[in-house]
Amino acid sequence: MKPKFNQSKIKLAVVSAIVAGSMGLSATSYAATTTATMTVSATVANSCSISVGAMDFGAYDQTATESLTATADVTSTCTLGGATTITISQGNTTVNDSSETSPLRQMTDGGSQSLNYNLYTDSTLASVWGNTIGTGAAVTATGSAVTTTVYGEIDFGQSVGAASFSDSVTVTLTY
Repeated sequence: MKPKFNQSKIKLAVVSAIVAGSMGLSATSYAATTTATMTVSATVANSCSISVGAMDFGAYDQTATESLTATADVTSTCTLGGATTITISQGNTTVNDSSETSPLRQMTDGGSQSLNYNLYTDSTLASVWGNTIGTGAAVTATGSAVTTTVYGEIDFGQSVGAASFSDSVTVTLTY
């Protein structure tokens, strides 16, 4: 009797043999490997930016019995963890006995009249904001915008004529 072969089984066996044989022929035959380490680095520089809002006292009434106050904001954005100090100059008008550590500030009408004012680091108006590291305002950088308030005061009882008064101060961020 002749043996009967199942053709589908024979085809499957032939295809399997071809696939198995071709795997051995096509396999990459590397004998060894080697590695190296790549160093990746970056430097974060200490940097800052600053923006300053205007301080508007509004209308000064020389007959008032209380000082006129106002505020303005200084917004600083510095590298996380950096120590910074904000200082403010004496202004455009030269005042006798004024100094960088103890400024005496004046607004002028562009002519002969002046109106005394000052800027402070605190809402109680106890610490005059100066133009030195010791008389400025210390700010700890968070990596995000930090708002620092400047408090201003015009003393009451100053005798001036009707006019518009102004001054300009330089705000410096030291980091």
